[in-house]
Amino acid sequence: MHFDRVDATNDEEFRAWFGVLHRAELLRDRGRHEGWLPQEWRARALDVAAPAYHQLFRWGEDPLRPVAVGALEVSREDNLHWMRGDLFVDPPERRRGFGSDLLTHLERTAREMNRGALLFWVPEDATERGAGPSRGFAPRHGYDVVEENVQRDLDWPRPPGELDQLERGWREHATDYEILSWRDATPDSLVAGRAHLMAIMPKEVPDAGYGLEEERWDAARLRGHEARTHEMGRDLLVAVARERSSGELVGFSELSVSRERPGTAYQWDTLVARAHRGHRLGGLLKVATMRLLEAGGYETHQIMTSNNERNVAMIAVNEALGARPSGGIVTWRKRLG
Repeated sequence: MHFDRVDATNDEEFRAWFGVLHRAELLRDRGRHEGWLPQEWRARALDVAAPAYHQLFRWGEDPLRPVAVGALEVSREDNLHWMRGDLFVDPPERRRGFGSDLLTHLERTAREMNRGALLFWVPEDATERGAGPSRGFAPRHGYDVVEENVQRDLDWPRPPGELDQLERGWREHATDYEILSWRDATPDSLVAGRAHLMAIMPKEVPDAGYGLEEERWDAARLRGHEARTHEMGRDLLVAVARERSSGELVGFSELSVSRERPGTAYQWDTLVARAHRGHRLGGLLKVATMRLLEAGGYETHQIMTSNNERNVAMIAVNEALGARPSGGIVTWRKRLG
């Protein structure tokens, strides 16, 4: 067996790598969601100048027929003491030790990059929540749970008048703020404020226990984030909350939808700065991005979101919007020493 890095510019190598990932995701989700598309993974692997990009790896006898594949997210500017990983075993090759073999090599590679910990975000569907395959596999290899997230699905479109009613009720608590929204590129006048919110988000969300730190975001990094999302084949639907008196941006929300397969739209980051919570801004931001989804005419039938199970405020917003639990995501960490 051989462990080596996949050349994401090589069509054959990348197709073989992604094939394993795709088959594993289809089995895990029972075909309920599209999962990541090939161009989405590839864009994140090709943009090696980005503040964070993915290195792809394979394990097997034949480079074009790997039995297990993985990835490491290499960050350059922040969160340098830990690294995120992904690992997938081809379903017909499971329970033969290939996942353990690949994991050993991924850990060694992370150590060589001077990372003190390796983390994996592992989805679980509703039937296996709390009892997925990783619950046995990860502890055997020295991993501990550091975060539990609840995944929720929202049927789309919503019943007529529902969003209007929610928005009216929430606006009564937010008279000191205005909501602005757009698709893809942030207006130049809002770039600095939006970059600031992206920077502080890791410290403003509930502590996950693995050492998130404030990140370094500026105009260039924000524009890079937007460009890479476009290269992934996704539209980015964005809303921000601005305080009327100061003109300061105090919250944002991102909803992303694939132009090729728009069936599932994915809720990305949502943040309301701590000093401005309690005004229903989180709900108003999400409604604004849903308005953009509606206006775009996307053939979307569901919106997927997930939250740290301790984030009760945002969970309440999602449930008010009609989202219901559909699974979870467990975060595993191993200290590499």
